[in-house]
Amino acid sequence: MRIAVAATDEFVDGPGEGSTVIIFETEPSPSIVEQYENPALKASAARGIWMIRSTLDRGVKALIVSEAGAPAFTFLKDKADLYLGRGMKVNEAVSEFVNGKLPKMTSPTHEHGNGSHHHGN
Repeated sequence: MRIAVAATDEFVDGPGEGSTVIIFETEPSPSIVEQYENPALKASAARGIWMIRSTLDRGVKALIVSEAGAPAFTFLKDKADLYLGRGMKVNEAVSEFVNGKLPKMTSPTHEHGNGSHHHGN
């Protein structure tokens, strides 16, 4: 399965904030197939959606992020799943995902608003 991680340095970040998008293939064991600058960094609105769309275009079925708002859930409906890797290093989060231990997100971590909420690890 192809999964994507929004990352800054070596930590999982939000889809609209991560500096890098890392695409992994999980079978037979996790390996990086692509790594690129997060397109959200150049977007003026709905930043996380830009990152998410870029991963769907690459065949991703699961995304590991530190947080996500309601628009991410709406956009991903029936396309891919979100998993919560807040505060985790990328490799640790991928390992937890592969082992079935990373929590699947079922609701937004914040409400869509004026962008004043805090993002961080």
